[in-house]
Parts: sequence; C-alpha cells; structure tokens
Amino acid sequence: MQRERQVKDKMLEPEYFQDKCDRMVQLYHELEDYILNDIAQRLLKSGMSGTADRLIWKLEQMGEHRSTILAKLSQISKMSKQELRELLQEAVLTSWKDDLSIFNRLGIVVSEPLKNRAVREVMDAEYYKCRGELENLTRTTLDKSQQDLIRLLDEAEIRVASGVQSYSAAVCDILDNYASGGVKVNYPTGTERTLESAVRMAVVTSMNQTSAQITNQYIVEGNIEYVLVSAHLGARPQKKGQPSLAGHENWQGRVYRIRGSEEGFPNLVEQTGYDITEDGIGIVVNPLGLHGYNCRHSHKPWDKDLRNPYLDEDRNLVIDTKESRKLYDLQQKQRAMERSIRKTKRELLAKQQQINHIAETDIREILQPEYDELAYKLRQQNKKYNEFCNTNNLQKQYDRIKTAGFKRKQAAMANGRATAYTNQQMKNKP
Repeated sequence: MQRERQVKDKMLEPEYFQDKCDRMVQLYHELEDYILNDIAQRLLKSGMSGTADRLIWKLEQMGEHRSTILAKLSQISKMSKQELRELLQEAVLTSWKDDLSIFNRLGIVVSEPLKNRAVREVMDAEYYKCRGELENLTRTTLDKSQQDLIRLLDEAEIRVASGVQSYSAAVCDILDNYASGGVKVNYPTGTERTLESAVRMAVVTSMNQTSAQITNQYIVEGNIEYVLVSAHLGARPQKKGQPSLAGHENWQGRVYRIRGSEEGFPNLVEQTGYDITEDGIGIVVNPLGLHGYNCRHSHKPWDKDLRNPYLDEDRNLVIDTKESRKLYDLQQKQRAMERSIRKTKRELLAKQQQINHIAETDIREILQPEYDELAYKLRQQNKKYNEFCNTNNLQKQYDRIKTAGFKRKQAAMANGRATAYTNQQMKNKP
C-alpha cells in the first residue's frame, strides 16, 4: 500500500537561476561595454595618415587595445572567481536542504556537503570546469575584439577611399552598427552568441549541474533507486524536428527509475536524456534534455511510495500546458525587450562619444538630433517594458537592462534630451 505522504517541493526554482547569476552576467556586461568604449575611442581619435604610418599605427593600436582589455579582464576575473564559487556553493546548500528532508523521511542518514570529502571534490571539479568555460569565453572575446578593431579601421578607410564619406562620418556610421550588435562570441560549431547569452548559459548550466552532481553523490550513498524531476510554468516546449526530450514540458514533474523501468516509473535517461552512473556521476547524454544547456529543472532523491506533488489524483500534471506555453512565450518577449533596451543604451553611449570627439561642425549638427531620437526611443522602450510586465504579471528584471557606463548622469542626460526631442516634434507639427 502506498504511503500517501504529501511532500512539498522546494527544489531549485527557475527564478533561482535567473536571479542568482545576474551579478555574474553584469560583470561581463561591464567587459563588453569596456571593449566597445575602447574601440570607439581608438577609431574616433585615429584620423587618416600615410599608408606606412597607418600600418604601424594599427599594429600599435592592436597591442594597446589588447593590453587595456587584458587589464580589465584581470580585474573582472578576480571578482568573477569569487562570485562563481559563492554561487555554486549556495546552489548546492539550497538543493541539499531539500534533499535532506527526503532522506529524513526515508530514514537515511547523510552528512553535510561541506563536511563530506567526496562532495567537496565534486564541487571543486564543477567549479574549475565552469571557470575554464568562462576563461575560454574571455579569451575568445579578447581575440574577437582585436579582429573587430582592425576590421572597423579597414572599413572606415575603404569608405573614405571611395570618396563617399569623410573619415569622421564613416566612423560614426560604423560605430553605430557595432554598438547596435554588441560583442559576439563565436563557437567552434559556427554558432554565434552575444557575450551576455554565453555567460548566462555557462553559469546557469554550471549551477544546475553542480547541484545535480552533489544530489547524485547522496543518491548513491543512500542506495536510492528513484528520482523526482521538478516542474514549473514556462518550461521549454518541443520545437518542430526536435526529439521528445527537447520539450521539457514532456518529462517534467515525473518520478523516474534510475536503472531499468517499471510500470508508472519509466527510465530516467530514456525519457530525459540524463543518466546517473553507479558511481554517482551525472551524465548529460543529450544536452537538449535534463540538466542540459540553460535547463532550469532539478531532480531529487525519491521513493515510489511517496506521493508526487506535481500530479493530481488522476496522475495528471497539475501544471496546465497551455498556461505554461503562454508564460514561456511571454518570458521570451520580455527577454527580447530587455536586450533591446540594453542595445539602445549602448548606442547612446557610442553616440555621446562621437559628439565629444568629432570636431567637424557639419557632422556634430547631425549627431545631436540622432542622440535625441535614441533617447526618446529609450524612454518609449522603458515605458513599454514596464507596461508589458505589469499587464502580464511578470517580475521586472532591472538588472537585465543595466549597461555599464550608463549610470545616473547618462540616464538624466538621455531623459532630458528625450524631452527636448518630444518638444521639437510638437513644434514641427503643422
């Protein structure tokens, strides 16, 4: 007879991963904006000169740019290492507290993570693994920024040589496009991501996998045969052409048998793409599934006689699929709005640099109205973002719309110019 014991789930919620890694992402936002700023200054101050001198100057700029960015990387690296270790440790302890409640119910005694040598070794291994991924990202970013600097300089020269634009006008156009796109990270597979997206994916995935690996150690110690996978609204749906396990809504909120299967308890790896070896090592067999890239689901030790809190009396998932997909779509729109706001802020910073460093009067007269229009665009974006979140009952993620260098002074300036733009438009109305 089954024990009808209701167990309230307290696994790592998806919001936990979103909120906790924002500080790490912000550090790399700072790096991205620093790179954009450094490249902008070098282009704006360069001007044109003889071919031989120009080549020497380019090589000097590459060296100086690399040294400058390396210094910034060193500073960020020191902060990010500490942030990362604290993030992973907190995720482990939060997850373990919930695992402990299950072990207590099952009468299994386990030691605290920080007092368990095997667990500490797993934590260290996962920490160095993630740190290595972040260091690879920064090296790739550094190399890419150098390539971007030379590419942008060459593009400016080609435009000037064609006789279409002056050097200053060409640089302004080029910087507008570069600031709009931001710094990109290229993967060996050919995939391109923004630096923010790459860092967030690395940190969220590492937090999830580290907690999972620690849970697996206790599963082995307690001879646990089953696991419960968490469930949440907004789970990733299956896209056309993808296998079933790519749709996280297909397998969330169920109890699985780690090895083999039985009626009502399918096999974990077959359904989710995640395996737990007899040694307690978690293996992401398919990165589209459980604990794969950007996955925010968790698993915990379980017993088949415990009542699954995610199922109703008819053993149907209590989370409504339509509601879940609606939330997923809304969150995707929210992320897109946040990216657009950051993009406009980067464009405003680049435009202000152009205003500060361009000497030609005719070009400066064009730049200020362009800045004013961008400032008005930012005001409208912020207004729509707040309305969208309020209307759809979404938590506003203000950390996700921050841009390093765009502080109170810059915000006040942009707000003032947005008002000036609005007033000017009113005057121009017939």
